Amino acid sequence: MRRLATSIGSRSAGARRFAPKRNAQPAVAAATGLATAHLLMPEGAGWSIPRLTGVAPEYQVWSGLELAARTASSFLSADIARAEDWPAAKGNPIQFLQITLDRWLREHGGDEIGEIFPLHLSLTADLDPYSYGDRGDGSKLFLTLEPESAGYVVLGPTLRLLEPIHPRLPVTVVHMLIGSINRWVRVYDWRDALERLDRIREWHDMDPDDDGEFEPPDVEGSIPACMRRRQLARATIERICARLHPSAARRLVEQVLELDALAAQSSRPQLSDDAAELLRDCGEPLPALLAAFEKCDAIEGQFDEEAQGMLEVTPEPNAIVCLVGDDSKSIRRAFKSLATCFQVLRLAIRPLAALVPDRE
Repeated sequence: MRRLATSIGSRSAGARRFAPKRNAQPAVAAATGLATAHLLMPEGAGWSIPRLTGVAPEYQVWSGLELAARTASSFLSADIARAEDWPAAKGNPIQFLQITLDRWLREHGGDEIGEIFPLHLSLTADLDPYSYGDRGDGSKLFLTLEPESAGYVVLGPTLRLLEPIHPRLPVTVVHMLIGSINRWVRVYDWRDALERLDRIREWHDMDPDDDGEFEPPDVEGSIPACMRRRQLARATIERICARLHPSAARRLVEQVLELDALAAQSSRPQLSDDAAELLRDCGEPLPALLAAFEKCDAIEGQFDEEAQGMLEVTPEPNAIVCLVGDDSKSIRRAFKSLATCFQVLRLAIRPLAALVPDRE
């Protein structure tokens, strides 16, 4: 996946510079008839101190310089980049774009979101992870959101907090919470663990040489009984919430309702067929969050097993937003869509913060 990146190199050791022409020296003897000193000791024979006056202190080689320069100009026109960041980039348009992305992340809660979702935002010119050449004129770019690792939450304590209020409230709140996050980034939960278990059973049944008895992990046993009940309608949850006294349970339900309302108004941008074709050799997106019911349960165990092979094939990014690098309107639309994603994740932080288990 060809990203806009910067590399710094030095002047080639084999480079040569033309020496300045010297003033002609008189080839006559002095009045004494003796040879002058410069005739006895020719110039250049001996040690001299090199002078670096006028030589640049560093040389830079930029991959994708022209594309980066056009994109940086369009980012300025779209009011995404700021001209005052140019001196900090030291004349490097790729570094200027990096500074712009870093600042945009800070302004949209990147540090707060990173406490639970360790996500990485990239601006790339090509979605194909196996492409190393130029593709087209480079005007079409992509903002990609990829997790560096998966966040971790435990749902069990929340289920036990909500079940006495209404037996169907826990399953409804969990589906609202995880469903809202899944609109933008992938959550690994009990459903992924069950799917992996089904695949393992199929592989075991298809292997005629495997005579050993297969003992599957008890994923079903890790799913609480309350998660098998039907979900409540949103209007019912709102009535229940309105009757609750101020408490941790009411605060949690209110936060999830707000998150669900915002997520329902947004959706991940759909990729064109051409862009989707570039991802044909990619694997599933990496999970940005692991949601278990208890610490070290069978769901967490399945995630740990599956995580060992998640990078065998280059994974597809969690979220991809397409933009045209020389079109300021397209850039504004792309960052507006990305801002909605970050707004959803910021709202999700509030209920998730209470679910993060203590880490040793």
